[in-house]
Amino acid sequence: MILRSLGWGSAMAGVRLLTSFLSIKVTALALGPGGLVLVAQLTGFIGLCQSMLGQGLVAGAVRLGAEHGADQERRGQVYATVLRMGAVLVGCWALALAVASPWIAQALLHDRGLAPLIAVAGLAVAAAIFNDLLFGVLGVAKEVGLIGRASIASALLGLLIFAPCAWWWGLQGALWASLSVYVVGLALSIALVAWRSSGLHWRDVQGRFDREIARRVLSFFPMLLVNGVLPALTLILVRDLLASRLGLEAAGLWQASWRLSEACQALVVASVSLHFMPGMGEHAHDPEGRRRHVLRTLAGACAVSALLAAALWLGRRPAVHLVFSTGFEAVVDLLPLQLLGDVLKTAAWILSMALVGTLRTRWFITSLCAYALVFFGVSWELVPVLGTAGAQWGYVAAAALQGLVATWALRDVLWRSTLQVAPVIEGPSEAGRAGA
Repeated sequence: MILRSLGWGSAMAGVRLLTSFLSIKVTALALGPGGLVLVAQLTGFIGLCQSMLGQGLVAGAVRLGAEHGADQERRGQVYATVLRMGAVLVGCWALALAVASPWIAQALLHDRGLAPLIAVAGLAVAAAIFNDLLFGVLGVAKEVGLIGRASIASALLGLLIFAPCAWWWGLQGALWASLSVYVVGLALSIALVAWRSSGLHWRDVQGRFDREIARRVLSFFPMLLVNGVLPALTLILVRDLLASRLGLEAAGLWQASWRLSEACQALVVASVSLHFMPGMGEHAHDPEGRRRHVLRTLAGACAVSALLAAALWLGRRPAVHLVFSTGFEAVVDLLPLQLLGDVLKTAAWILSMALVGTLRTRWFITSLCAYALVFFGVSWELVPVLGTAGAQWGYVAAAALQGLVATWALRDVLWRSTLQVAPVIEGPSEAGRAGA
């Protein structure tokens, strides 16, 4: 399962890497650094909403679905309960976005005239959340290949939508296309599941709503709400700090370095996400097996992340010129610190997900709060002195501190042969993405 997940994860990440580079190239040529950072602000906001509302739902669906894998009726109750909870949450959030759209547009995009864009962003948030839920359920059914096909097809179709819109209609086209790709991606995923899935059918999600399951799903939300909000909100605030202190041009250069390294890091995240979360559920009552699962995943992910960082560092100049343009030459000097932060963040992310899996809520929230405060605090202090490099030092320091806090919290997992299992373990566990 792990090798198959790594294979499909690598294929998904490879296609996403290619499509991401092409979309970055189009954005850089058509909109410049200023447009790049505004598109990032919008997609970052969608990601924030998606993580805030959806990570707990996905965690519940994956963990409880894997726990009741042999009981079709009980598994159906899990999925039906999660879907109904998701519909209520998404509906309320979409209404709130529509009402607050003028203020959000001004604060996020510095243009109140873009309020209609924010007003319909709730549709994109809903599509992103339900697509994550669908992929999570497919992961429980071990249909990794179908997840890979749907993800690859969505990435390619998204590029075909985004690139012409950005090129022909400028910033407005790029922003509206950024929303539409989420909706199109969900429609494509549903079509592929209806056509090709052998382990997931409509009857599997038609169980009755169960209050006990809902309570157990909600127990994930304190941790995953923080995980969904803080990293994404921190990025938005750091981008806004750079734009206000140094201008949109400098903020766009920093965003370019972030996007370039992020696209490479997606290889690790995509591979790990396919097997780590279901694996934690499968080892719910096997402490030693879960310990080995965490340590092996941590070692493998960090090794791959370091190799990718080294390769990008060696070829950073031609990579910047190829992906962006010669006008982004300053990104070459920003990449080394960014790549160091990425390796540290990979380790911190895996350890944080292990905290979710063992329901160490206070430690998980503490580690993420430390990350957010240090990232923004160090950036606030160093950006006036070092420019964009100040934000990168903030990222490195924050990722290192998050990893250290999580390591201390998991010392019984990492340094001993026993794993403390949380008393609620018969309920929820973990899942969710690398938000950070």
